[in-house]
Amino acid sequence: MAQVPASALPQARTRLVALLVGLFTLYIVGLDQGLLLSVVQGELAFDQNLIHEVIHDARHTAAFPCH
Repeated sequence: MAQVPASALPQARTRLVALLVGLFTLYIVGLDQGLLLSVVQGELAFDQNLIHEVIHDARHTAAFPCH
């Protein structure tokens, strides 16, 4: 097994964090329909659908169908 130099670990960690943040952002913009806020708001989050309404135009710009 090849060994990774210690100087490469912070760069790999930064890339991993950037990837995870990007995937989370993609989920919020493209897929969330109230699930994230339901942790705080309960069933009201699904009725209000605040995240969807706030970034509605961004979804269309990114070619995500939402209705």
